[in-house]
Amino acid sequence: MTKPKVHDSILVISDYHSPYMHPDAVKFLTAVKSKYKPKTIVLSGDEADFHALSFHDSDPDLDSAGIELIRAIEGLQPLFKMFPDAYIMESNHGSMMLRKGFSAGMPKKLIKSYNEILDAPKGWKWVPDLILTTSLGPVYFCHGKTTVAGKLAAQYGMSTVQGHFHEKCQITYISTPHKLIFDMHVGCLVNDHSRAMAYNKLNAKRPIISVSVIMNGIPNMVPMILNSNGKWIGKL
Repeated sequence: MTKPKVHDSILVISDYHSPYMHPDAVKFLTAVKSKYKPKTIVLSGDEADFHALSFHDSDPDLDSAGIELIRAIEGLQPLFKMFPDAYIMESNHGSMMLRKGFSAGMPKKLIKSYNEILDAPKGWKWVPDLILTTSLGPVYFCHGKTTVAGKLAAQYGMSTVQGHFHEKCQITYISTPHKLIFDMHVGCLVNDHSRAMAYNKLNAKRPIISVSVIMNGIPNMVPMILNSNGKWIGKL
């Protein structure tokens, strides 16, 4: 029986929302890659925003769907070059073009793949969810299923990682008689000042700009520390 591959240097990026990502996101990710040298890359979803295609009211002062897609692809280009191989979780924003097609009655065969729509490299693989093996046990990845700390790990009986909830950046441990597992919410890389994020302006809790790394099975949060102008201070 073939043993599963062990992934002991994993970078998790969540909620990039291109083209509405934080203006320092690429510089930040470049620094994170240089410091941690991850071998496995996981994007937990919402790699693109697709604001103009939303089922909710979209801002008429933002780009049309066509222009937004062009800008989203341009915004993702640095990630394609930096991380030519990655797993991407299917997500509510990321799947917007597929959902729009289905709502219009289009069969799946008529809709392009994620790679074709975003001009993404072949090494980018979209999956509904994912389990990776680490030296300390399996880890389950998804876009986002619950805000309750520890709940998903308890349900799945293994360590879990999720994004989606922009204001959540935390690690919770659960101990059983047999093992220690963690439940992690990753944060996001959105530009909180973008008009596309205006729906959240009255929320007292603000997005936490961060990524995470799982090194030898141990999770760590890597926050982007911002100055008073909302810019990255340039240090990890």
